[in-house]
Amino acid sequence: MDLNFRQKVFLSELLDVYHEMREPVHYSVVAKRMGLSDSTAYDMLRLLEQKGMVGSEYTIPKVASGPGRSSILFFPTAEAIDLFSHLAGESREQEEWEDIKAHILLSLREGKASEHQALLHELLVRIPEARSPLARCGEIIAALLLSLREAKHTFGRRSPVSMLLESSVSKLGMSILAGLVLGLSLTDRKVQRLLGNSQKYTEKYEESLHELSPQSLVTLHRFSRDVWAILRRVPHR
Repeated sequence: MDLNFRQKVFLSELLDVYHEMREPVHYSVVAKRMGLSDSTAYDMLRLLEQKGMVGSEYTIPKVASGPGRSSILFFPTAEAIDLFSHLAGESREQEEWEDIKAHILLSLREGKASEHQALLHELLVRIPEARSPLARCGEIIAALLLSLREAKHTFGRRSPVSMLLESSVSKLGMSILAGLVLGLSLTDRKVQRLLGNSQKYTEKYEESLHELSPQSLVTLHRFSRDVWAILRRVPHR
């Protein structure tokens, strides 16, 4: 269910209060936390209930003697909890990716050609570790492009790698790119020894590539172009 920014903020506040109190919440509590009127909080909770993000129940105060006036309490549904768990996971993955991207691009821009092999070794060691699909694809494609440099490949505009990177974005194109770069790299025996069992890298890459969202795919394509552009400007040793 799509929620606008205000609804997400409101639902987030309800989740916080619910986890603190460990029980359904009266709308007046949420209203006080957010500096809103009781009626505004009530209307918003009812709207979120219609969207399946909030549930409600009626209760009678236990301290009341005799028939008492019932109160309505609200609680986040499983859908709301899943939504915010997913959003939190996406946020962590984005932070992870930004750190990895910045490290790789900075190392390439500031390091000399002779230092690129150290970055390549670092990336190859990190690949087996747990990563988000985007982070893993990014590290693998960067490692493969660096392997191509080790194989003394010419990074010209007419290179088939350049042509692939200048074409439209698609999972098929990014899959072909990885296979092409690996194939060109493995023509060099030193790179063969360096990569070892190269099949494990392509398998992990393909698995992660399959999981990428359209936006993450665009991000990976842009990153690959950035890495390629930097490597084209650095002369061979």
